[in-house]
Amino acid sequence: MKEVELIIEKMAYGGWGMGRVAGKIIFVPYTVPGERVIGEIASEKKNYAVAILREIMEVSPLRQSPFCNLFGQCGGCHYQHLAYQEQLLIKEQMLKEFLTPLLAKDSPCKIYSLFPSPEDRGYRIRAQLKGAQKLGKQILGFYGRKSHQIAEIKECPLLHPLANLILAGVREWTEKEAGLFIKNLEVQVSPAEGKGIIFLQAVNNITEKLVNKLITNVPQLKGVIVEGKRNFTAGEMLLDYKFLGAPGKESVFLQASYDSFVQVNLGVNQQLIKMVLEWAELEGKERVLDLFCGLGNFTLPLAQVAPEVWGIDANESAINLARQNASKNRLKNCQFLLGLAEEELAKLKKNIDRIDVLILDPPRAGAGKKVLKLAVELHPQKIIYVSCEPPTLVRDLKLLLSWGYELQKIQALDMFPQTYHFEVIAFLSRRL
Repeated sequence: MKEVELIIEKMAYGGWGMGRVAGKIIFVPYTVPGERVIGEIASEKKNYAVAILREIMEVSPLRQSPFCNLFGQCGGCHYQHLAYQEQLLIKEQMLKEFLTPLLAKDSPCKIYSLFPSPEDRGYRIRAQLKGAQKLGKQILGFYGRKSHQIAEIKECPLLHPLANLILAGVREWTEKEAGLFIKNLEVQVSPAEGKGIIFLQAVNNITEKLVNKLITNVPQLKGVIVEGKRNFTAGEMLLDYKFLGAPGKESVFLQASYDSFVQVNLGVNQQLIKMVLEWAELEGKERVLDLFCGLGNFTLPLAQVAPEVWGIDANESAINLARQNASKNRLKNCQFLLGLAEEELAKLKKNIDRIDVLILDPPRAGAGKKVLKLAVELHPQKIIYVSCEPPTLVRDLKLLLSWGYELQKIQALDMFPQTYHFEVIAFLSRRL
């Protein structure tokens, strides 16, 4: 493939440095604005090309040494070569660029400064690892960037120390027990509880005896879920979490399973809950609908103030746990509905004619036109949209703006330090 020389102009969403050659956009990973680099073209489209970084001819003063020796091989991180403060500025600028085509010059929208993560390392409480055999031995790690090659990890600096402890125990277990082959491994921990659970997808037959031996040898391990030639569980399957509740209210306790969604960064999640409560400005008389509610992360704190709250999610495990979580927090004023958002919205509309506040926290694909249309037919005065994928957020905001809503404020939160990903919270109100 041909090589090109270019100057990196800015960072683009996706963890790419962006420059131009003869007017054509070239994306190069692991670069810094201002650097002159040589890249080898890996793929080329009509309007742009993607290159592999081969050499840095002129180094930016913004560049720093990565803290992990697998940076560039493992695909988990994109920004370790940048100081954390610089990462925040880049993400803040990206959000503004996403919003530019959406907002008129006279828009009242306030764009707040990005909220940083309390910790820029050791923050991830869950992760998915891939397994393979190398020279007859089991290895565990993460896929490389844009590839299925596994970068073996001994310890990940982004993972919470508790997760690394458990992974070390699993690694020692696989080394001692001949013939074990794990294809996929998911780990999730509760720092407050000091425990974690793992999900193992095994290629060969793993017995209860072997798994119980693992639990005995790794005191931080609370439970194991095995999927393979025979599916079974060992130990306890639920983890406990605690978050601050609404102002003046008790803390909220949540239980989660491995297959129910929990934000990876507990510190930023706490700030997100706080902002949802503040931006909702509940007075104690509102009807609130929480779409894609999961375990009740937002639903339960909102139910501490609002007299009527509904949560909708398609994950059966999450909804069952949300109901249990509501009971444990002595909240009887919230209902959790299991099913696809569009189907449950259609049913809900038959029973109520309006809601006051709509909370949206969809997966990366966004809420989408059909769901949003049904939701706004319940005439919410306020909409709070939480998103982990700015492009789909902007797509959905454009629809809401065309249907009579006005974007009042928006803020990014750094849920995922060292990566290009970030969370966004947006507040809309119905135009008078």
